Amino acid sequence: MKVHRRDDEHIVIEMDIKTADKLYHAINERTIDMTNGAIDLASLLQEACYEAHDDFRQPPHAFDDEAPPHPKPED
Repeated sequence: MKVHRRDDEHIVIEMDIKTADKLYHAINERTIDMTNGAIDLASLLQEACYEAHDDFRQPPHAFDDEAPPHPKPED
């Protein structure tokens, strides 16, 4: 894990997905003892892990004139 201070108001935390997932679960298991900041961090980590595993990409030309025709329901 690497922590960088971008400026006086911003910090960048870099970690691999496995570490982020472990940290999220560790915080989430003890939310009763955690501060709001720690719970917010866990939420951000969970979202980042989800985004890292999400490989959906919009097909090209999905919404323009070159889009393939939509399937029509059969009668």
